[in-house]
Amino acid sequence: MRIWDLVSKTDPKHTKPFKRSGGFSGTAIKPIYSVETMTKQFGPVGFGWGYTKPEYVTHSGPDNQLVVYCTIGVWYKDGDLKSEAFYGVGGDFVVVKQSSGLRADDEAYKKAFTDAMGNAFKHLGLSADVHMGQFDGSKYMDEPKPEPKVEPLLPERKAFIIETINSAKDVATVKKLNSDAQAECVAANDPTTFQDILKAAKERITQLQPPREEHLITGGGLVPTDISQF
Repeated sequence: MRIWDLVSKTDPKHTKPFKRSGGFSGTAIKPIYSVETMTKQFGPVGFGWGYTKPEYVTHSGPDNQLVVYCTIGVWYKDGDLKSEAFYGVGGDFVVVKQSSGLRADDEAYKKAFTDAMGNAFKHLGLSADVHMGQFDGSKYMDEPKPEPKVEPLLPERKAFIIETINSAKDVATVKKLNSDAQAECVAANDPTTFQDILKAAKERITQLQPPREEHLITGGGLVPTDISQF
């Protein structure tokens, strides 16, 4: 998962609005952003990563429309090791039916190539947040939501909680304060602060209620580490 984790998040700055028939609208990943991500991770194309010669196949569609499909294999080097090629398939209309009649798209082959390349990149986890539902759609998606900002508890807040625990008059109050502090530290993703608070809670419970005999280190017994055992 090392490479996956390095390339899985999409930078919203490298997306653009997209609309197509049928009422769909969203945001498309800029193809050059994917190329930049690969180059940052593996080095220049042709040296650190690259792709096989694209293979194109055209198929006739209804109403004289024409579709082109592209298949391409992508490889990369991790240190001195070169990967096997992994493949993607993309497609687009060469000739499409519109209200005004048939229209030819002279960039259809390029679009199919770009689509195939993007689908091959999925195997590495490139922009995986898009394809795993954090955005809507696959290559087209809604604007990403910012990740919630997580900050550890302020030293003043930690000191206040410990001071309150130290002044508690009974074990039940200490346990309640400790439980509330645990929830607060989990929300702040701050396990270090909670360990300090838990230590203070254990010490205060020991002061208020000496441990029962079975809690002592005798005959191979262990002092409990879970505050609920006091």
